[in-house]
Amino acid sequence: MHGSARLALTSILIALSAGLAPSQASAAQRLETIDLPSSKGFVQIDKVRLNKATKLQANLLLPDGYDADPAKRWPVFYLLPGVGDNMSTWNDPLKGDVQKIAKDFPAIIVMPEAGRGYFTDWWRGGQRDNPQWERYYLEEVVPTIESKYRILPGRRNHAIGGISMGAYGGVMLAGQFPSYFGTAVSFSGLLDSQAPEAVSILPADIGSPYAKIWGPPTSPYARAHNPLKMLDNINSTRLYISTGNGTPDFTLPFSVPAYTSGAVSEYAVWRQSLKFAARARVEGVAVEYSGHKGVHDWPYWRREVPRALRWGLFGATKVDDVASAKTWTYKTMAPRGNAWGIGYSFAAKTFELTTFKRAGQVLSGKGVGTVTINPGALDTDATGAGTKPECSFTTKLPFERTLPAGC
Repeated sequence: MHGSARLALTSILIALSAGLAPSQASAAQRLETIDLPSSKGFVQIDKVRLNKATKLQANLLLPDGYDADPAKRWPVFYLLPGVGDNMSTWNDPLKGDVQKIAKDFPAIIVMPEAGRGYFTDWWRGGQRDNPQWERYYLEEVVPTIESKYRILPGRRNHAIGGISMGAYGGVMLAGQFPSYFGTAVSFSGLLDSQAPEAVSILPADIGSPYAKIWGPPTSPYARAHNPLKMLDNINSTRLYISTGNGTPDFTLPFSVPAYTSGAVSEYAVWRQSLKFAARARVEGVAVEYSGHKGVHDWPYWRREVPRALRWGLFGATKVDDVASAKTWTYKTMAPRGNAWGIGYSFAAKTFELTTFKRAGQVLSGKGVGTVTINPGALDTDATGAGTKPECSFTTKLPFERTLPAGC
């Protein structure tokens, strides 16, 4: 028998001996770990706390059939960690247990590192660097996943969210990158990061002063990173919000932290989530709220995540096609980004909130500074670049400009 034929037969026999047909053996859901270094220097790992991790990596749960059909593309869900976790926490059977709770989920689940950075480019007295978690996710993590894996295009096929800090990060990043993320998910999330309890409690949780991350609590930078104050950015985003009420469920395992600090934390995020959901609905945001008895602990999140998956993370949004997004408001203090297909890049760091608005072909900007506008930004590109140089222009804020047809 020829060597290659013998090898193929051996592979078939191994699969059959395991009780699986060959196609089933190659199609099984599997976990994969990849390196995700910050080649642009946004996150320098010797200067951040990575919660026992030694380098920037990500775990990915690839769905059944991913390997069997190399032509098929899949939706993607970025599942973010809490403040004391790392990229392996979601796969820990005693914590996230994602391979069990997301069994048969027909999408790619991406679980990256986040340290204790709250997905923010740290204020640091106005330097706004070291670390720059926001830029790392938008300019490095998402493009890397897009280049390495077969992701379905279109914002209806891209979701982001997580627990606690990861819930905050999911809603905040979805607002900064609306051309890419169509759904955001919050499990016990901090959705009002300027609330008094956030200002007083978070420094102990993170291990850094509040002002080091977001600036003074009433500052424009803190406001620009507060999901409650940035609802304009998620007006066309589907939201799933889940919280406990701070009361333990005695049918679940007992733990001292859950019954003490976990109860206090969950009561705080419960109140924030209710306020956030109510205000979001008034603003026309599509919100699904799932309240339950519970505290800030893994047994409750393991129970809640499958409910969100059954709700459906991928589906029609108010604006599915970014090219058709002709009426919107987008607020930011980022140095560059993608506002519904309009790339923008500031000449210098801004210290005031900028508001971009589009109404048909009229684009306006309110704020301070000089900005370059680059229409035709790809849905996956948050670098401020565009694909229509004939439509680009540089101007001082404030401005109002009628864009040429096709821009």
